[in-house]
Amino acid sequence: MTDKRVPALIVGAGAAGLTVSALLAQHGVGSVLVEKRREVFIYPKARNLSFRSLEILRGLGLSDEVHAVAGRISDMLTKPTLTSTEQRQAFDVDAIFSPFDGLSPEPSGQYCPQSAFEPMLLAQVRRGGSEVRYGTELCSFEQDDAGVTAVVRDRDSGAAETVRADYLVAADGVHSPVRDALGVTTAGFGALPIYVVFIYFRAPWRQFVPRLGDGDAVQIKNAAVDGIMLPVRDDFGMFATTYFPGRGETAAQFTADRCRDLITAAVGEPIDVEVVDVATWQPYERVADEFRCGRVFLVGDAAHAMPPFKAGGANCAIQSAHNLAWKLAAVLTGTADPSLLATYHAERHPVGRFSARQSLTGPSLHLLRLEEVGPGLPPDEEAPMFALLAGYQYRSAAVVSDAPGPADPDTVSLVEELRGQPGTRVPHAWVQRAGERVSTLDLLGPGFTLFTGDDDAAWSAAAAAVSTALGVPISVQRLGTASDVDGAWAAVTGLAPEGALLVRPDDFVAWRADARPADPDKDLHHALSVILGRR
Repeated sequence: MTDKRVPALIVGAGAAGLTVSALLAQHGVGSVLVEKRREVFIYPKARNLSFRSLEILRGLGLSDEVHAVAGRISDMLTKPTLTSTEQRQAFDVDAIFSPFDGLSPEPSGQYCPQSAFEPMLLAQVRRGGSEVRYGTELCSFEQDDAGVTAVVRDRDSGAAETVRADYLVAADGVHSPVRDALGVTTAGFGALPIYVVFIYFRAPWRQFVPRLGDGDAVQIKNAAVDGIMLPVRDDFGMFATTYFPGRGETAAQFTADRCRDLITAAVGEPIDVEVVDVATWQPYERVADEFRCGRVFLVGDAAHAMPPFKAGGANCAIQSAHNLAWKLAAVLTGTADPSLLATYHAERHPVGRFSARQSLTGPSLHLLRLEEVGPGLPPDEEAPMFALLAGYQYRSAAVVSDAPGPADPDTVSLVEELRGQPGTRVPHAWVQRAGERVSTLDLLGPGFTLFTGDDDAAWSAAAAAVSTALGVPISVQRLGTASDVDGAWAAVTGLAPEGALLVRPDDFVAWRADARPADPDKDLHHALSVILGRR
């Protein structure tokens, strides 16, 4: 007997699972999300959000909440001890991210730990009417041609419930039981031969680095200790260090006494230290070979796990969730053919594989000491940071383009600039609306958006006709000279006044018309039908 029916069952309430649930709710689709943890993360975990992730949270209406707690992206100093006057900058954060200023209405990146943004997403999900159950685990599931039948269990009461869902989204982490049950194989380096130990403590340590921002860190290296000191809040701190099982080292060696000694050695003089918790984490570079298996989809670490130091981790998870959610919603509401769902793997697998591989280059080689224990990547394989943040181009049936794709469909397509090319994130430009300056990204709604120029009458009529014929809402945004007062939109897109851009619900350009065709209705109808798999 089925106790509950729901369009989507989501397993795992991390960044990926919560984002999928919040976005589905925005599209009017309900979900049940189960999480075996009994509470949201109380420790920072993921720390920095890229401008692309900030844009997605902005689209959910969470921008003000995020900025209320967020700060500039994390910086890192290197010192022999906290008390030492000797110091240098580990890497130049401004030099890394300043080239992206102006690409987004959001900052290039911000410090906003998972312990802060996860509760925001949780509240948004519940405001949208969907259900989140902590302390609840997935016991089993079976899928058939019409849906997924799952058994979930409350970990406290032991009560089990059968849930029937149209689709199941597995956001259950790097060791995903759902992925394993499906028999989905993975590729990549796998488990890195190193463990990171997080020592959470209370001590008056910030007096020694009074200018340290909440998102900043201090790398400490001396004869007794090698690790990174990070603030959590007030006098609550975290010290991250490493150990190598291949050298006979174990987690059991990190007793409370040894942890206090390590923190004292990092500070450089005796202080009162209370060890609150000790947790270990083994980084993985692992990508599932399939992001979809029937009616089950993998997101987040279940799909693409990677060390988090190069715009990966939570950022990649949030962006995959954004890609999947609108497609699931379109199919569940009947506006798209189920074939649209195949484009989730086609678009996000190359990006996930690329991001994971790049995570073993640059800073992570040093921070994880990978040069000591195994191969990363040759330096000439390190891609520009822009490629990881937003410089990728989707190639799939959900993008209409005459441009040839790569010979290998699993190879990511990269662009040097965002200029309104089909398959890329729509460019940001400041334009005027009702006397106010707004971003072109703020003009996007939960449906499709058609950007036109000065002479939009024919395009507006076409959008209305196609919207009625296909039952798909299309918002028309005119960006002529009255709106694009400084010409920024025209300059970045190179779009003629009679041209148009069709943008998908995930902010990516789906189709581009550089000139008005003889029959705009016919061409727009064809493009949207192809994108939605309704040919």
